[in-house]
Amino acid sequence: MFIFIRKYSAVLKINWIQALEYRANALVGVIAIISGLFIEYQIWSLIFKSQDLTHVNGFSFNELMVFIFLSIIVGQLKSSWHTSGEMIEGIRTGDINKFLIRPISYFWYHFMMFIGVNSLYYTVYSIILFILIALFPGAIFQAPINFIGFIFALIVSIFLSYSIYYIMICLAFWFGEVRSIVVAYNLIMLVLAGQYIPIRLFPDSIIQIMELTPFIYLVDFPVSIATGRIPIDMWLINFFYSVIWCLIIWCLGHFVYSRGIRKYEAYGS
Repeated sequence: MFIFIRKYSAVLKINWIQALEYRANALVGVIAIISGLFIEYQIWSLIFKSQDLTHVNGFSFNELMVFIFLSIIVGQLKSSWHTSGEMIEGIRTGDINKFLIRPISYFWYHFMMFIGVNSLYYTVYSIILFILIALFPGAIFQAPINFIGFIFALIVSIFLSYSIYYIMICLAFWFGEVRSIVVAYNLIMLVLAGQYIPIRLFPDSIIQIMELTPFIYLVDFPVSIATGRIPIDMWLINFFYSVIWCLIIWCLGHFVYSRGIRKYEAYGS
């Protein structure tokens, strides 16, 4: 276990240093969040004013904006554009060969790379969260337990998201180029994961279907904990299901990878 931690912490450190060299990426990410929130603000303010609404499905206007803002941040933290592109290119060009002859896991190496690349975002977005708390006191993290629950739910969300990406990436063993699948998934998840439209605003029939999938734990679950939308007595069962989904997707990813390696013929190496 000590060797495992030492080996992959080195990967994390290297990619963290690399992330600091490209600080403009974090700035672009912040601009993307602010621009997305501005669009959401304009749309929902028009809806509230035109319909003369004070609440929508239990959300006041400010509560809805805070929920969406936090959802956008969580959605950004679990995104894997850079890492998935590099992994797909490695399979296509044969660069994955180095993982086959060295004592290092393809899954864990790129997971630590994913965390390292996004480490600068974690720092910047944490500052934004503290600003959000100051601007809307009581809207998020009403108690320390909510903050602790949010952190654990966020960790589960990041691991689950990466594991789903990993399955799609491993399809490159058969199809060669699967970037279009990753792009389509990212666009679909903007809606299904509740990143821009809270799942709680969906029809009940859709919500019941979503509760049977892992997608509800990608954004909605951690944000609902942070904003107090899920009672504390329901946390344990939701954490249980989210961890079960992590194990299922993780095992499925390793199965697809092991089958893909048998198919792999090192093209481009």
